[in-house]
Amino acid sequence: HPLPHCGVCVVMCRERTVNEPLSWEQIDQEVTGGRKLLVLEGNVYDVGEWVHKHPGGKVLLSYVGEDASDVYAAMHKVAEGSEGKKSLDKYLKPLLVGPLKTGKTGPKAEEHAATHDAALEKDFRKLRKDLEEAGMFKPKMWFYAMMLAHIILLEVAGWATLKFFGTGWVPYCATVAMLVTAQAQAGWLQHDFGHLSVFKSRVWNLRMHRFVILHLKAASSAWWNYRHYLHHAKPNVADTDPDINMPYVFMLGDEMAKKWAHKQKEGKAKGFLPYDLQHVYWWVIGPPLLLPVYFHYENLRFLIGNAVFGRSGMWKDSYSTKHYMRHGRVFFWKELAWMASFFFRWHFTYAPLLGVAGWITLYMVVRTVESHWFVWVTQMNHLSMDINKYSGRLRRDWPSLQAVATCNVDGGLFNDWFTGHLNYQIEHHLFPTMPRHNYAKVAPLVRDMFERNGKGSDYISKTLLGAMGDIVSSLETYGSVWREAYHEF
Repeated sequence: HPLPHCGVCVVMCRERTVNEPLSWEQIDQEVTGGRKLLVLEGNVYDVGEWVHKHPGGKVLLSYVGEDASDVYAAMHKVAEGSEGKKSLDKYLKPLLVGPLKTGKTGPKAEEHAATHDAALEKDFRKLRKDLEEAGMFKPKMWFYAMMLAHIILLEVAGWATLKFFGTGWVPYCATVAMLVTAQAQAGWLQHDFGHLSVFKSRVWNLRMHRFVILHLKAASSAWWNYRHYLHHAKPNVADTDPDINMPYVFMLGDEMAKKWAHKQKEGKAKGFLPYDLQHVYWWVIGPPLLLPVYFHYENLRFLIGNAVFGRSGMWKDSYSTKHYMRHGRVFFWKELAWMASFFFRWHFTYAPLLGVAGWITLYMVVRTVESHWFVWVTQMNHLSMDINKYSGRLRRDWPSLQAVATCNVDGGLFNDWFTGHLNYQIEHHLFPTMPRHNYAKVAPLVRDMFERNGKGSDYISKTLLGAMGDIVSSLETYGSVWREAYHEF
């Protein structure tokens, strides 16, 4: 039976049972009964009370009942002996339930063994340790200073072009090009800070993340954190990854297309778009509208909902707002104020040159063009890869889970800059806290790891245009699968 969640009793029960090993079968029974147990490095922890204090929100619930050792190491800076490791161990100690019982203890243990490549996991953990010792997790501060400097210079150059060359079509288009580039590059930079990959201090990473994403880009840092960390925890996994959760607009994945078609025929799901034509209407409602329409809606709903009503109601497993609500709703009002600073800056910068309607038009033009850049880059690594429910994944160890849902795009000076080094998507998903300027050095070692373990076909790298083209061809394939399943049923 689940332990009662009253303070004194929980502590007493933990003290009494902390040394008793738990099998996967016992963990499954406890989780079915409502406890939030997960495994970290051979120990079982109860995160039920901690989840509302967890800075990353309820993301950790996506691994309840599972071994979260590698995702834990990936999302936190846990190099052995580091301050981050000591701090995290301090928080984990009171959550300890007991060690994990190893061996063949029953069906759940056999299922875990069958879906986790033990040799690959061991090799991956050794590689991570070797990379830590080789300094691959140490950032070059000059690199990030240059990234921020060139963003600011592009912003200033865009304004100066209109100021000194007038508002005709040629200077206007030049300004749009510079501002789009600045916004796209700011998107990659906030991503670096959001993954805590720039500073040793978590606090300074978060401060700079909020400055870049809120003041330079007008988006919520908390909104981005929750969406993006869920995506990293289980990429391309239906019902977990919000980046692929769009069944009313696009049908993604062969298996998901079949299941949705059956639900529609049974009257259990509503769909009103002809998914077999999604590769056509993608050009109209995909890249052109994601940032200027959908992301604006999501950001405002998230911030205003939490600031005014205490919850946004956006996701089935909404952000763990209790972490922020300790300070009332001030956190979300602060985010709204920071976001407003972006628009005040644009107003005072461009209203004297273009008028109020003019600068708003300029802003929407920039967002629409930037949206194409953002969508093609972010979708080319995932949309054509395996998309399925977690139960449908035959291999669930961390390296396999990331590789089958992710592909790389060939490196090079332009590709690296254009994509913010997200062309090394496999390396980024395996090591999200690693500074992106080291991905090119690490990529050959990661490829070798997969090949040594007989999984060389998992490591896929494409050309930039080839990966973008696969987005459209995949949409067409998924649409055809949906059509056949719909009419066959």
